[in-house]
Amino acid sequence: MNRGLVRWFMGTVIFVFLPTACATTELNQTSMDESYRGKFLSSIIVIAVTDDQGARRSFESKFVALLKATGIDAVSSGSGIAVTANRKLTKTEILKAVEKYGSDAVCVTHLIGLEKTEVYNPAPRRYTGFYGYYDNVYGHVHGRGYYSTATVVRLETNLYDAKTEKIIWSGQSKTWNPATDEQIYVEVVKEVIGELQKNKLLPKK
Repeated sequence: MNRGLVRWFMGTVIFVFLPTACATTELNQTSMDESYRGKFLSSIIVIAVTDDQGARRSFESKFVALLKATGIDAVSSGSGIAVTANRKLTKTEILKAVEKYGSDAVCVTHLIGLEKTEVYNPAPRRYTGFYGYYDNVYGHVHGRGYYSTATVVRLETNLYDAKTEKIIWSGQSKTWNPATDEQIYVEVVKEVIGELQKNKLLPKK
C-alpha cells in the first residue's frame, strides 16, 4: 500500500475478532444537521488534505467522478483552485471557487489515523452432525485458530454549507486491510455518498 495518504502511523495494537480476507470499509460516528435533511445539493467543492499531492489528486478525482455519477456537479481543489504542492489553500481561494462554480457545499477529507491491529481468525465453521459441531466448538474453545495483523485506515469527511460555513454532515470511516490507496479512495467515497443519499442530500440514480 502506497504511503501517500496514510503517512501518520499509530502503533496501536487492538485485539478484535474480525475476518481479514479482504478490505472492508464502514462509516461510524456520523452526525447530521437535521435542518438540511431533504435539501438536495447541486454542486460540491472537494478538498483532500494530505502532504502527498498525487494522493490528493487521486482521491479528489475519484470523489468528483462518483459525485457526478449521482447527477450533481462537483469540482476538485486541484482543478478548481489549482493548488500547488505543499501550499495551504486560503479561505479567499476557496470562496472564489465556490462563487465561480456556483457550489453550495464544500467537502473536506483528511486522514485521522492508521492503526496496526491484531486480529483473531477463528477456525472454519464446517461440520456435519453432532460430532462435527462438537469438534468445531472444542477447537474454538481451546484456541484453534490464529492471529494476524490487520491495517486499519481511518479518514474523516466533513461537508459544509458553502454560504453559511455551517457543518451539514460529518463521518469517520474505517477501512480494514486495504491492498492499495486506490481501494481506500473508492470504498470510502462510495460509503460517504451512500450516506449522503440516505440523508437526502444527494439524489439516487
